Amino acid sequence: MLRQWKADIYYFQETKLKIVSHLVIHNLWNCNYVGWVELVSNGASGGIIVIWDRRVVEVVNHYVGEFLVACHFKNVVDGVEWAFAGIYGPNLDSCRSLLWDEIAGICSWWDLPWCFGGDFNITRFSCERVGDSIISKAMFDFSEFISMMQLIDLPMVGGDFTWSNGRAWSRIDRFLVSASWEAFFRS
Repeated sequence: MLRQWKADIYYFQETKLKIVSHLVIHNLWNCNYVGWVELVSNGASGGIIVIWDRRVVEVVNHYVGEFLVACHFKNVVDGVEWAFAGIYGPNLDSCRSLLWDEIAGICSWWDLPWCFGGDFNITRFSCERVGDSIISKAMFDFSEFISMMQLIDLPMVGGDFTWSNGRAWSRIDRFLVSASWEAFFRS
């Protein structure tokens, strides 16, 4: 399934898997050198898997939280260290501060170039929604968090929205990177 993209790291969200076995990983990516970390689903929702080619990157450390899986990677060839976190954010506004706390905490543990990607379950701006143009406190808080953490919200390619129920469209999936990440991985 993954050979067509030829990447060294993959991230899956909303896996809805309560158990992630070697067979599951093998079915996703038939690579003999695969490593992975998972956050199993909570009932029929959620679930995150981050998988990588151990010939290209090694995991120095990892963290599995309530809303994210974070990996501190080290490139095998040049020894450069950096971090990625796959996110599946909460649907409830009242729980979003828990995600912001998780992200801030893991950034304080690992002073590295960072990339956060996934479903944050919140938009930042009214233009990221069709069918509901209200600017909520949660949207404001999300933008403030991005600013406070000095993260860069990468632009989307290939479309304006990442979620739809047929009546409304939203951009709830995104990638946020640190300035050090952007400087290092600019190409």
